[in-house]
Amino acid sequence: VHALTALELAVVDSRGYNYAEVTAGGVALDEIDPATMESRKVRNLFLVGEMLDVDGRLGGFNFQWAWASGKTAARGVTRLR
Repeated sequence: VHALTALELAVVDSRGYNYAEVTAGGVALDEIDPATMESRKVRNLFLVGEMLDVDGRLGGFNFQWAWASGKTAARGVTRLR
């Protein structure tokens, strides 16, 4: 995890808001428990939204996925208690 969080990448340019879209790729869905969003490889690591390999159509689908997966992960985290 440290290698990922310590990696610095400079943004040198963008095409602006009119061209902005969700990125593709991420952690494969078969690597998480869909009931809790917990990683099957790293215990107590919960993955949501664009961290996962899910691409929705434009128009709010990606926001909905982020919110729904976040809520599912929150429920999964509370089960740890």
